[in-house]
Amino acid sequence: MTEAPIEARAGWLTGFARGGYRVWGLALAGVLMTVLLAQIVMERVAILTDGAEVRLATAPVDPRDIFRGDYVILNYRISTLSLEDLTDTPEAFTEGGLIYVSLKEGANGIWEPVAAAPTLPGHTAGVVTIRGRITSLSQTGPVTAIGEAPRPLEDATGIRLRVDYGIDQYFVPEGTGPALEADRNEGTVSVLVAVAENGNAAIKGIVLNGGDPVYLEPLF
Repeated sequence: MTEAPIEARAGWLTGFARGGYRVWGLALAGVLMTVLLAQIVMERVAILTDGAEVRLATAPVDPRDIFRGDYVILNYRISTLSLEDLTDTPEAFTEGGLIYVSLKEGANGIWEPVAAAPTLPGHTAGVVTIRGRITSLSQTGPVTAIGEAPRPLEDATGIRLRVDYGIDQYFVPEGTGPALEADRNEGTVSVLVAVAENGNAAIKGIVLNGGDPVYLEPLF
C-alpha cells in the first residue's frame, strides 16, 4: 500500500483539528447560553419568592394597543410621576436614565410613590423601592415671555416623567384577555408585584376589585 504524502496527512489532520474546534466552540456556546437562561430564570424565581410584595393600581391604556395575543398590556398610576411631589433634586434625572421610586402602602392597600432618587436609597421600614427607566421627561407651565426658555430643571414644578418598570405585559389564559382589559380600564384591576432589594420587579398576580388574586404567576 502506498503511504499518503506527508502534506496530505498534515492537511487531513489540520482539517480534523479545525472541525473539532468548531464542534467544541458550538458546544461551549450552547453551554453558555444554557447557563445564561438558567440565571435569568433563577433571578426571576428569586424575585417572586423573596421579593417584597406590593399592590399597584393600573391605569387605562390606548385601546388601539391593549391586547397582543394572550398578553395584557398594563399601565400603572406610578408610570407617570410628578417630580415636585417626590424630590428636591430634579436635575439629577435624565431621559433614558434610571430612577428608583420609593413606595408606601396606602389605606386602601395600594402602594403609592413617596420619593424618587437616581440611585438606590438605603432601606427604610415600611418602604419598598422599585427601579425603573425614564422614557420621557416634560415640563409644563407658562414661560415668562414668548420664545423664552422654560424654567430650569432645578425647579421641579410641573416636571412629569414617564417610567418603565419592566412589568407592562402579563400572560393570561387564552380568551380571557379582553374581559380583563375591560376591567382594567374601569379601574377595578390592580397588580401584585414582587420587588427585590435591588429594585428589580416581577409581576406576581392580578387582583380584581381588591379581592384575592384571580391570576397567579407560576415560578417556572
